Amino acid sequence: MSKVKPRIPSVVAGCAPESIHTPATIPELRDLVGDRNERTLVPVGGGTQLALGNAPNRPFSLVFLKKALQGEVEHEPTDLTAVAPAGVTLGELGAQLAESGQCLPFDPPHSEEVTLGGGLAVGIGGPVRTRYGLPRDFVLGMTVLRADSELVKAGGRVVKNVTGYDLMRLWSGSLGTIGIVTSVALRVFPLTETIDLQCELDSLAAGQALAEKFLRADLRPELLDLTKKKGDWHGTLRLSQRAVSKAKKLAATDLVLSSEKDYLEVRDLGFGEKDVLTLRASCPTSAIASTTKALEKLAPSQILVRPLAREVRTTWNAQSIPHADAVAATIGALRTELAKDSGIVVAERIPDEMRGAIDTWGTSQNFQRMAAVKSAFDPYNRLNAGRFVGGL
Repeated sequence: MSKVKPRIPSVVAGCAPESIHTPATIPELRDLVGDRNERTLVPVGGGTQLALGNAPNRPFSLVFLKKALQGEVEHEPTDLTAVAPAGVTLGELGAQLAESGQCLPFDPPHSEEVTLGGGLAVGIGGPVRTRYGLPRDFVLGMTVLRADSELVKAGGRVVKNVTGYDLMRLWSGSLGTIGIVTSVALRVFPLTETIDLQCELDSLAAGQALAEKFLRADLRPELLDLTKKKGDWHGTLRLSQRAVSKAKKLAATDLVLSSEKDYLEVRDLGFGEKDVLTLRASCPTSAIASTTKALEKLAPSQILVRPLAREVRTTWNAQSIPHADAVAATIGALRTELAKDSGIVVAERIPDEMRGAIDTWGTSQNFQRMAAVKSAFDPYNRLNAGRFVGGL
């Protein structure tokens, strides 16, 4: 195993590591995890989400995983399943599945660079979660390296697998705080012929009304994103070819062809080089308008609303960033209001100078259970200590 000087990206939530490790094999990774010392380990896949979460609460080392977690993808097209190493990027996996006319509809920001394991650890989706749901919904089974350096398995390799506890949902979205994903069994989907469209909208309400029309007509768009930039609202849609004519009849505005560039701008909104502050709210449909209105008062550079996925994302560049106290007050009020319906607000990107004033995660009604899980799976805080909710 090599130990190298820090390289970009080498900062985690504004803090630099004491060292960086690049294990070449799973045995080397197990030895590293099992080495008891005062440092915590921050696992890194593609490195696209190192700004997410709190800074580690103790000296730490970065562990680049891609080299150790490589291998063959075992794809069974007839079963619509695949078993893939966690170090494969979503771009690489998608290209291989496409050769058999199939796909994994998992498109987080900059997904070409995101590793399968890292994407599941972060647990956020992208535009097509409107149709397909969150990344955890594709997982049939997982192999995970625990903090005690033991490899454990959960789930299986077939869709109809109902035995045991659903540990995969526990590991997905846990930010690598209770284990390192090493391989994943997945449910994959047939590729379908789709068309991307866009339209101009008078308001957010008009976009929500369009989404409601499509929902009632059972059109089931693969994505339906509403964005506001420079004062104007726009809609981006992906529909099956057979649904396009029906959609054009239902829409109260012109639907025109959209480009791959338009899609990528929507997918990566909030995670560009100029985005310094990004907030994401998950809320019930009834609270989308009020949540957006509250965040609009902070004059974001751009707004993204996924009405059918019940998500609002706002982002600011360095020129538009508001005062930290105003951001903290708005987030606090929203968290209190949305908690009534299990809604959340996550600060996905925070400028270093604001980290003391803005709480990345907020509180959780399930914090005691989460703390008990962390204690059971990682009693020595070997993995990502302090980075998750409540400093877990």
